Amino acid sequence: MSRLDQLIDERRDLAAKLAGKELEIAMAIGDRDAAKRHMHEMNVQTIARKAARASGCFFLEHGEADRLGIAA
Repeated sequence: MSRLDQLIDERRDLAAKLAGKELEIAMAIGDRDAAKRHMHEMNVQTIARKAARASGCFFLEHGEADRLGIAA
């Protein structure tokens, strides 16, 4: 994972946590619509984070394969 990937991952983590706190506040004041929006945002950030981790980087993977092919 590159430094940029780590920064994006951290930002998504923080965005999900912020949405979670907003969700808690909305629930505490009884605002169901806001709570639903914040829950959706929290889930979007979490799913994006998991998908990015699972996908890897096409260029890094193929670059490594090319490097090994050249070295052989």
